[in-house]
This record gives sequence, structure tokens and C-alpha cells, in this order.
Amino acid sequence: MKKITLLVFILFSFTSRSQNPNYRYHELQDLGTTIEWAIAVECTQHYPPVGIREVNLRQNFKLEVGKIYKADLGLNYGNFGTRYYKVTYAGDSGADMGDEVDTPPDFGAPITDLCSSLSKKYIRPILLGSTLQEAQNNFCSKLTVNSTREMVNIKIEKPLSSGDICFMDFGKGPNFYLIDGASVESGDADYEVDSTDSNSQFSLVLFNCQKPDLQAVHVTPYQDDGNYYRGTSNKIAYFGVRNIGTKIQNATTAYTLYLTTSRNFLSGNDIKLYAVGQNPTDAPAPSDPKTSHNFPMVYSIPYNAIAGKYYLTAVTTNSEDFNEYNNIASSTYRITIKEGTAPTTPTPTPTPTPTPTPIGKPDLIIDSNNTLVYSDCFDCTSTLSELKKRHRVDNQSGSIRPSLISIKNAGNAASTATNIRFYLSSDTTLDTSDLKSNGSAITVNAINAGELLVVPGGTIFPSDFGNISTVFNNNWNILMVVDDSKTNTESNENNNVTVIPVTFYNPSGKKSIATKLETDDIPENYTITVYNFQGEKILTKEVHSKQEENELVQSLKNDFYIIKSNDTTRKIYKK
Repeated sequence: MKKITLLVFILFSFTSRSQNPNYRYHELQDLGTTIEWAIAVECTQHYPPVGIREVNLRQNFKLEVGKIYKADLGLNYGNFGTRYYKVTYAGDSGADMGDEVDTPPDFGAPITDLCSSLSKKYIRPILLGSTLQEAQNNFCSKLTVNSTREMVNIKIEKPLSSGDICFMDFGKGPNFYLIDGASVESGDADYEVDSTDSNSQFSLVLFNCQKPDLQAVHVTPYQDDGNYYRGTSNKIAYFGVRNIGTKIQNATTAYTLYLTTSRNFLSGNDIKLYAVGQNPTDAPAPSDPKTSHNFPMVYSIPYNAIAGKYYLTAVTTNSEDFNEYNNIASSTYRITIKEGTAPTTPTPTPTPTPTPTPIGKPDLIIDSNNTLVYSDCFDCTSTLSELKKRHRVDNQSGSIRPSLISIKNAGNAASTATNIRFYLSSDTTLDTSDLKSNGSAITVNAINAGELLVVPGGTIFPSDFGNISTVFNNNWNILMVVDDSKTNTESNENNNVTVIPVTFYNPSGKKSIATKLETDDIPENYTITVYNFQGEKILTKEVHSKQEENELVQSLKNDFYIIKSNDTTRKIYKK
């Protein structure tokens, strides 16, 4: 009888504690001790959260779910000190889990915009000039003093953007700089500047170049219902763009939408969703100076998208636009791509019956998924279909190397032997104004229907497209044309051209802004040293390429690491 009474008492105590109205149960995601750490966890997901703190707070109100607070949970809860916490759950009463905090912490007001909080943020400035006139002349001529992209952490609230111009002194004297890359989080920098310090020199600058300048303003998902399932279609986002230049633009503007893991930045893993370009009436850009335009972009979530969180990022391009650094914008928050099927799937639009391919004809196309191209561009993807930026070619003595070219016969009959020739074009369409290469054509043997042929592509020199003294500058396109000799009567004669976008640059003197030379490339045959976050050396090894370094990193077990190589230091989280 006593045992039963004791059991009843225990059950009563257990139940009454879980419903105690003097406590509010919370789950707090630990974002770290500093604002920079919190931004790296929450805004860029560079690091995972430190953990989840399960606490019963002795207070008569709940914290707002989804908000971020700065607080010290006190000595009775691990004495962790002041940290940043994101509320992921809040209950109306106490719960029989977690720990009790009897002294209510001072959470204060929630942080409204963590990513724009005062903190150190990473930028890559390039020197425009030491005087206002020099800087403006260079900027309006698409030039910089050199190609060095400095590494700077600037303490500021609103993050800077690519294309911004700053007058600042971060340790090399007061100069004008063009921002070529910016992040909301801090990075491994060589210099630091505090924009809030009255003794520091920092200010944003605007130049009037008497030219059109299209600026991407925002990307906003329309009616965000959370149903971003792989394979869903007819999703809508609004893209805002404006002309902040002083001249009317007339050329066609192209718009491209991506799913990106980083905000206001493209990487090789991003997923292309949508593009407009050939018909400007579909999505007109603002033509008059200082005008804006907003338009809907309809897109589908591809089936090959990996489930996870992404920003919607849009990029605008126009041949008359002189500033290419401010042409990208991302949504302010991320959407979540989900597995499975949306709860309410609209009736799909019937697929029109395709026009049958004429029987008995070949159809030769270059397969960009299996075509490899190399150039001076350090961070260009070799696979042509995955290329996110222009290849770089030294216009004095450089070259570009399509090392392997894959040709597919998508027709219903075998082709006869033919060739591939190269043309230099200011656009993506082959016409009589394009410059035909005087180099040798590439021989393509006969290909059976449905089969793929891979041939060596060789090397292309700038001098192949003109006289030996001809110098090309800035952005061009190299057109690879299969069956240029028209020896085959194909079922489709309009798919023989494949584009390699290139930028010709002068290796000496002032560098074109469009070339954006990466100066911190890692050379071959170098030593890397790996430390854990306690500063203990894990290993030291000599590697011979960036690929070998990445393979070594992948072999490490899941943990935080510090990697040093060639006088550079970076932090990674292997997961």
C-alpha cells in the first residue's frame, strides 16, 4: 500500500511540474558567442548551430519563435556566458525535459535583421585610384589600377555589394576601391577597417559615367505557400531592376534565375531555373535613367534539385551595361526545396505532340555535358555545360583549350565524316560578321544514330581569328560549329552552334574590370597543414593540385578544422 501511495505521489508531482504555469518551456538554437559566429551559422550556414538548449524559463511570457535573442542563461545553466539564441519552440507551460532557469535572463528586444547587424563582413576590393578623377576615369572605362583583390573585413551594418565603390583606408592609405565580392560574414582577411570609428576613413561613392547601368534590386517570391517540392511548376518570383546610369539603354537585356546556396553570389553548385533574353517585350529593362521595373519570373523546381534551403537569385546582363558588378540580387530569405509531392498538384498542361523527326537523317550536336574547356580562368568549371562565368584568354600570347569535344548524333541515320570549325563572334549567333578561325578544322568521323563521338579539341589562339597584329579586348564568344562544311543533310540544321564565352585581357598594365583576375590561386606543389579547433596539428602533407587538396579534406572525419596553405588560412566544417 505504501508503494502504491508513493507511486501516485510521484506521478502527481511529474504531471504538475510539466503543466507548471510559472515556467515556459523553450528550445533555443545556440548560434555562438559572437555576432560574427551567429551570422556564419544563421545567414550563410557556414557552420552548423552549436546545439539546442532545452530550458524551462521561470517567466510569464514566451519568446517569439523564429526570433534571435542575445542573452546569458546564467550560472545555473552551464555558465555559458552571453550567447546568441534562435527560438525554435516555445510552450505555454513548463515541460518535463530540459533544465529549469529560475532567474529570468534578460533577453531584451529580438534582433530584427541579424544579417544586417553591426559586425565584421568580408569584402574583396580592387584599387580604382588614389584620386577622385583617376578613380572615376578608370571606373567609367572598365579599368582598375591592378588586378589585386584585397581581403578585408569591414565592420559595418548593411553588407556591401559587388559593384559598390568605396573611399577607405584599411592599411594602404586612403584610396578609391571597387568591391568585387562581398559577404555578410567575416572571413580570413589581411586587413580590417571599422566604418563606425570616427577616426577611420570610409564612405560610399557614386560616379556619373554618362552610360546606362542596370542594377539588380530584389527578388521576391510570390505568395510563399511553402510548397516548393521538386518537380513543381508555375512558381512565381518578382524581379526588380533599375537603370542607375545617366544614359538610355537600348540593347536586349537577359535575365537568369538560380537556386543558390549563397546570397548575392553564384557558385558552381547553383541551379539555373529561368532565362529571358531574345524578346525584350517579355521582360523589358528600364530604359530611361533612374527608372525601375518589376516583372514576374515563372519557374519550375527541377527534379535534380537536392532538398534543402536556397536563395532565389537573379542575374541581369546587357551589352550596353558598363558595370557588371551590381547585376545580381537574391531574395532576403531562403525557400526550402522538399521531397515528395505538393499537397495540391494542379492538372498538368498537356504536352503537345512533338513534330516527328524526319526518318533517315542525322542530327549532329555538340554535347556540352561531355565537352571540357580550359583557360587562364582559375575558378572556371572545365565542363562546358556547368560554366558559370567567362573563360579568360591573354590577348597577347594566351590560348584557350577545348581539350575534349563530344559530338552526338541525335538523328535517325548515320552521319558522314565532317568537321568542326571555330568562329569569333560578338554575340551567340553565327552570321557573316563573325571571324572564321584560320586554324585547322577538327575532323569528325561518321557517327551512328544515337551514338556519341569524343575528339581532341586542340588549342585556340587569339591570332587564329585575325592578322598576327590583331588584338582583341573584353567579352567575345567563340562559336564551335559542327558540320560547318554542310556535308550532311540534317533533320535539324539550327543546333550546330555551341558557345564558349571568353574575355580577352591584357596581361600587362591596367586590367579590364571584366577580367577579374584571381590572384590568390593556389599553385602546384605546396604544403597544407590541418589543425583542429583546439589548435592541435592533425597532419601536414605536400599536395600537387587543388583537387588533391580537396580529396585530402574529404578524407577527414566530420569536425571543424583550420587549414593553412601558402600563407593563407581558412576554416571549414567537414560534414
